[in-house]
Amino acid sequence: MRQEISEPILQPSSDLRGAFSLCLVLGLIAGIWLYLLPMISKDPGFQQQVQLREEQGVESAAMFYSDLPAAKTATERLDQLERDNPNLFWLP
Repeated sequence: MRQEISEPILQPSSDLRGAFSLCLVLGLIAGIWLYLLPMISKDPGFQQQVQLREEQGVESAAMFYSDLPAAKTATERLDQLERDNPNLFWLP
């Protein structure tokens, strides 16, 4: 018995559906970025949390939290704990 391999037939409507889906996803991302996130940032509860973090020395706009002074202190403390007890984190 011989099997014939046929190429899938692409219909123009499938191309339009793909383009529509892409536009829909991009529109959704833009809506979240341009409308929802700014709206959340203006919420008094959110602003209160940002203020609290800034008082604690945490920069809410930091790209990498490892760059913060508190992260350096925590890393130094973990290094000291590991030196005191090498098997603390179950590593040989």
